Amino acid sequence: MPLTLMLAPPGAGKTTALRQWLEGPGDVRKIYHPVPRRDDEPRRFFRGLLEALERQVEGLAVGGMIGRVLRLAPAALGEWLAVRLARSPEPLCLILDDFQHIGDADVLAGLAALLERLPSHVRVLIASQVRPDLPLVRLQVTNRVQLVDAADLGFSAEEVCELHERLGGSRLDEQALASLLAITEGWATGVALALRLRALQGDAVPARFDGSHAGIAAFFDQEVLRGLPDSCRQLLITSAVFERFDGPACDAVLGSQGAARQLERLAVRQLFLLPLPEPGWYRHHALLRDFLAGRLAIEQPERVGDLHGRAAAHFLRRGEYEQAVRHAWQSADDALFQSVLSTCCGAWLASGEFAAIIHWLGRLPEERLRGDPRLLLCLVEALTLSRRFHQASYHLAQACALSADPASLRCLAFYLQLFQQDCHFVPEPNWERLTDTEQPLALRARALVIGAYHHLLGGRLARALRFAVQGKELLAEAGLAFLESYADLVIALCHRQAGRVAQVRREVSADFQRTDPSRPAWVNRATAMVVALYEQNRLEAAEPLCEQLLARVSASSATEAIATVYLTLSRLLFRRQAHERASRLLEQLAGLLQLGQYTRFSSQLIQEQARQAWLSGRTALLESLVRRYRLDVALAEGSWERVREHDECWERRGLAVVYWLQARGQHGRAERVLRVLLEALRRGELRARQLIVEANLLTLLARQHDDAEQLSALVRLVEEYGLVTINRSVFDEAPGFGEGVFGLLDATGLDIPERYRQLFGEFLAPRPPAQRPWLAGLLTGKEVEIFDCLLQGLSNTEISVRTGIALSTTKWHLKNIYAKLNVANRTEAILCARPRSVS
Repeated sequence: MPLTLMLAPPGAGKTTALRQWLEGPGDVRKIYHPVPRRDDEPRRFFRGLLEALERQVEGLAVGGMIGRVLRLAPAALGEWLAVRLARSPEPLCLILDDFQHIGDADVLAGLAALLERLPSHVRVLIASQVRPDLPLVRLQVTNRVQLVDAADLGFSAEEVCELHERLGGSRLDEQALASLLAITEGWATGVALALRLRALQGDAVPARFDGSHAGIAAFFDQEVLRGLPDSCRQLLITSAVFERFDGPACDAVLGSQGAARQLERLAVRQLFLLPLPEPGWYRHHALLRDFLAGRLAIEQPERVGDLHGRAAAHFLRRGEYEQAVRHAWQSADDALFQSVLSTCCGAWLASGEFAAIIHWLGRLPEERLRGDPRLLLCLVEALTLSRRFHQASYHLAQACALSADPASLRCLAFYLQLFQQDCHFVPEPNWERLTDTEQPLALRARALVIGAYHHLLGGRLARALRFAVQGKELLAEAGLAFLESYADLVIALCHRQAGRVAQVRREVSADFQRTDPSRPAWVNRATAMVVALYEQNRLEAAEPLCEQLLARVSASSATEAIATVYLTLSRLLFRRQAHERASRLLEQLAGLLQLGQYTRFSSQLIQEQARQAWLSGRTALLESLVRRYRLDVALAEGSWERVREHDECWERRGLAVVYWLQARGQHGRAERVLRVLLEALRRGELRARQLIVEANLLTLLARQHDDAEQLSALVRLVEEYGLVTINRSVFDEAPGFGEGVFGLLDATGLDIPERYRQLFGEFLAPRPPAQRPWLAGLLTGKEVEIFDCLLQGLSNTEISVRTGIALSTTKWHLKNIYAKLNVANRTEAILCARPRSVS
């Protein structure tokens, strides 16, 4: 790399790093040339540089030419120097330290010409506090410059520990190390001062090490404030009130003018003013901010509270609510704080930032919270939607005692009880009056979407969908973005349960695309998209979205979102043979579900755990799951002997029992359970669940029927439900259906849309026939079927699923096959199947 640029603030260790490198071994001749402040003039700079080169580089004698060379134009001088350096027989590295002193245009022009024509065996390293005005963009485009900045020079945790031990200290504990790195941000001078102070105190943690420390304060006073124009000095000191700021914030709050330009100049000078990712935004280094805050408190103590109050108003206008409420808190003005907090809580509630509400309202004394019913009701809603039900109940009781708005109290009670009790919730009579048109817009919108979820849990899909669609429109009108996205999730789940997956993408995709991924609403809409992508078998898109969501779901996320993400990702990982991580995700979900009354979500978990245990051949685990969840007891007590009103917990646990019974080879009992589930589902609107149960039944009965009978049953299934309703959940939750039955579809003569073939082609491949007549006299029909599976490379578990027989029975059949063919193992059996010559 022709040019290395080392840019860092004072005390970052630039010179120390250079000296260590200079003293180290290497095949390159290193010419170190520190640049004093007086050399910011062409003749002085280049005279000093030429003399340094003449002393240290063989063949670069300038002698009496130096006066003539210095009279050259800057560009010509740089070109002449490049030609002379090319004559050096050895690799060179020219190191220019303290280059921040150079700002003269002719010096920079000469150096730029040198860099443009630099010989291939010559490198230049520039160390500076200020970015030099060189053609760096052009060099970067052509990959000819390397940047080393403060982050690269900063101390790592390991380096801090090593330096501490060199100073005679014992090993730092994790808490002390984290604290030191947080306040110094790895800045070399700060680290060194903190460690020396710690060593002086006998390894005790300094009671206070921050910007007020004498050594730090003296350094910043000398290196940062001294020499600044008064306007810049004033801007730096008063900006200490900010955690992060830009030009408009400084102008509005501090009374400056043109602060944006001043901040740019200060940042270029590497004065511990750190640019943030958002263009034009900055923050101070933590130690510098401490120091500046101290100067502000000494020089202008009367302004501190007022500046924070002005900052609160400014950030509130800009929608920067966290900044606004933080400044209001620091203003020490109680009335201002409560006013700003009320506005911020309303905005946070709308956007789903429930943790912020709980955090800041937790700072209010209870008597002040009780004195503002709006804040109290806001807290109840935030706690409810964060699944902190006991605290929500406590504050709701307080609100009731204060006789707050009765309609709002009823709506919040509805919220709380539904989310707390889930499918066991029984609402009060006439609760739907909350959705009447005479109710306030926001209250009615909330009641509609929560009512939609209640109807969804009860399997009343038409009413749920009607409520959710209407609620979504009103929530958008009321500006309640988070609950609007929750309506999207409810709509997606309604369509999924009704078997209309294609409609999910059509209705959710546009809202998903326009939602900022950093907002809580994105989690709900991304979950809805996962549902659509997974059901349409677009697994390559569903899995990375699930991984994104896994990192985002939190205590403030809907339980529907959490359960959907964990279950779907586990299922996708299991499909890719990542069984260990798939199981771990399910165990993590089990831990999360222990925190509430989540029997419905637990039943979804139980079904998936049983499915994976069965398909992976882990019979001991499957038996353990059955005992843990008392499925064997429920079966013995007749839970699935008679048709009853459908509920999801009963159905999901019943499917887990079916998997277990099939693993045990008890197909008759499994069939009876499936028929009871199917009859219960036929009485409701859950066509997707009904189809899954019927696909399980069809797969189970396939072992008793020939291809013609299976074909007839498959045609009836497709005609009853529609081909597009047969989605990924059917293939996953009815193991063996795709592999063992659905492949016959091409033989039905049905018109299969090309799009469906593209999505589900893996299940439409016809089953290879057993074209080995010589086997007929040796093997039974079932053994021939199993043998064909073996020749296709299927594992024992996959053969069990494909043929619809228990894994233990599959293994027994394989032993019989090996014995009849007079072979010892799978490999010999495959070799035996090669075409035989006719004698």
